[in-house]
Amino acid sequence: MAYFLEYLIPAENGGADVPVGDAAVVGGTPQGVVHLDTLPARSRIAAEAIEGARTEAENLLQHSKAETGELYDDPSDSLEAGSGRKVATFRPGAGWSES
Repeated sequence: MAYFLEYLIPAENGGADVPVGDAAVVGGTPQGVVHLDTLPARSRIAAEAIEGARTEAENLLQHSKAETGELYDDPSDSLEAGSGRKVATFRPGAGWSES
């Protein structure tokens, strides 16, 4: 099975300015930039069943700055956000809930 964990990583030092599209620098000032306080991530979780995927996802979250995450079953093996079927959500203090 192909499981994926989607989570948000808090940006350090007040966030990050990220260029979008064909961002250009005009007069020393970047144009076409968006400020992000969190950075989205989607990581593949190697597991044969949902129980193993949850365990691996929790390990990943414990070693990141993210606190919550959504677990997807995605047979297409896509890195596209939201691809597949959301099967569970993890929240600190509450653990996993079925989606």
